[in-house]
Amino acid sequence: MNGKGTILIVDDDLDFCQSVADILAHLGYRPVIKTNPVEALNHLQVQSADLVLLDVVMVEMNGMDVLSRIVQNWPEIPVIMITGQSYDVPVALEAAKKGSYNFLPKPIDVLSLKEAVSRALDSGQPKIDSMRLEEVMKQVGMVSQSPQIHKILAKAEKVAVTIVPVLITGESGVGKEVLAKAIHALSPRRSKPFVGVDCGALAETLLEAELFGFVKGAFTGANAEKRGLFEEADGGTIFLDEIANTSTDFQKKLLHVLNNGKVRRVGDTRERDVDVRVISATNKHLAALIASGDFREDLFFRLNKYDIHMPPLRERPEDIDVLAKHLLTRACQQHALQTHLFTPAAIELLQKQEWRGNVRELDSVVTKLAIFAESEEIDVHTVAHALKAVGHDKPDNREQRDTGPLSDQVERFERNLIIEALRACGGNQTRAAEQLGVERTNFVKKMRKHGLNKDEYWM
Repeated sequence: MNGKGTILIVDDDLDFCQSVADILAHLGYRPVIKTNPVEALNHLQVQSADLVLLDVVMVEMNGMDVLSRIVQNWPEIPVIMITGQSYDVPVALEAAKKGSYNFLPKPIDVLSLKEAVSRALDSGQPKIDSMRLEEVMKQVGMVSQSPQIHKILAKAEKVAVTIVPVLITGESGVGKEVLAKAIHALSPRRSKPFVGVDCGALAETLLEAELFGFVKGAFTGANAEKRGLFEEADGGTIFLDEIANTSTDFQKKLLHVLNNGKVRRVGDTRERDVDVRVISATNKHLAALIASGDFREDLFFRLNKYDIHMPPLRERPEDIDVLAKHLLTRACQQHALQTHLFTPAAIELLQKQEWRGNVRELDSVVTKLAIFAESEEIDVHTVAHALKAVGHDKPDNREQRDTGPLSDQVERFERNLIIEALRACGGNQTRAAEQLGVERTNFVKKMRKHGLNKDEYWM
């Protein structure tokens, strides 16, 4: 096989295909001809290509539809669109939005073809080996031994080398932003900024100003001109989290930016070019929101060129072991705490929980355990009391979550642990202290700190 690469030519004009194939063979490439676009897609199922030359107008199947299929299933393969019609700027723009690398008119100019093919092949990143992927996972904090997550990472690795917009779906707390960071870190844009914004955390006017920027005097408090996050992310990636929590008016403005690659700051009259790769995420069913009129269908198609679904933690219990240990190590390092370890029984108990709040909820519980634990080992009894304190033993309270500053949550958590230990030990302070792994004198001090008296909660 020729070392310069395989190029698949897809055009229902056999004479044209043969002439282009002759040129490419002379340049040292290995051309493969398919005059039927359906056969071309079937060919890619069994034998990949380094580049596709694709005609826009064909009888069996529209070239734009073929392009969409290639981008969806083989995003690592660059596609150059070709047409026998006069050069049509709107068609070229549409092809670019759908993911094509370049657009060439017929008759093909040999020099233009040579340069376009060379650039397209040079733009492709080499297949990222497992060590590189492991490095990225470590960098973004993605820890997993689940086959489901490994398949997701394989998809992320494929789409990362493109500029195709990605839509990540899944429940709150499953790690959608972590996956978005992994895609960015695996992409050619990794040296440029990754900028994230929670679209549901800001009022519409503030979100618009945050994303698009504003000029001085645009509104009350706009005392100076400010670049928006799209401009900050220029050349890199912007992550639009909870995109479903936006109004249709805002969605229209966002669609304009995505379609044209230009932003207009609030209060400004001119537009600025931006080159940004968009990754969006939602925990809602967009199809239902489209049906109810709460989400624009055209924006959905613009964002959903490639979709990845992150499964909830309860569907991958094999991850709880490695995640809990990773989160415990991280919490100890972040808060300058002594090193702690889970006992096997403690891990087993964690694995039996539903974790309806997913990784975010597990992180919250593990962080509290790291702060409260006074012995090196965190045993099953400590974990059991921790889970009771946050309502894991009360099915009716699963949706209730502790809120407020971390220090306040830790105080409430510690107080509840002491109460539960005393109840379990019939009010015996010595045994309760032993069960929690703390000295009795320290245990009594903590009781006083929380205003607990001997008989109030357990007699």
